Amino acid sequence: MDNLQTNKKYFIPMEVTSETIKAFNINAEDVQWSRIGNKKVKAIMVPATEEQYYAYMRPLWREDKQNQRASKQEEAGKMKPVSLDQLYEDTKYETVDPVTDVEATLMKRLLIAELHKALDELEEIDRTIMEMYSQDYTETQIGQAVGMSQRGVGKRKQRILLKLRTRLKDFR
Repeated sequence: MDNLQTNKKYFIPMEVTSETIKAFNINAEDVQWSRIGNKKVKAIMVPATEEQYYAYMRPLWREDKQNQRASKQEEAGKMKPVSLDQLYEDTKYETVDPVTDVEATLMKRLLIAELHKALDELEEIDRTIMEMYSQDYTETQIGQAVGMSQRGVGKRKQRILLKLRTRLKDFR
């Protein structure tokens, strides 16, 4: 308790519902509106040490900052939505280059056809991850869309890319 008796007082907002207020006999006057991350909720303020406060708040601040950066990029037009079909059509392998030889052109077409097959054979969740990845979504945003953690999305994405590289190794 000595740590709580410092000059500066720290409080962590704890979300409450009408059920928890009744169940724990929380005084209604102690309940106030507070932000937890980007969400405004009814909360009571729980006294905490400086260390506890920062341990609780830093991940919330980090997520808030990531969301702000993502929205700024969208506003600036840096994140252009692109479908996988459009990516297939716009790849460097599809450009017409009159200088290339027939064999190189044929190999590029075979590579694109094999890539189409490989992507079509992926599980639905893997196709979703790759499509969102191609549209410059963050791993956190992809994880929220598919119900996985950011770390899980990163690992799964690396496995997908390895699988595609292995499948297409003969075209290098």
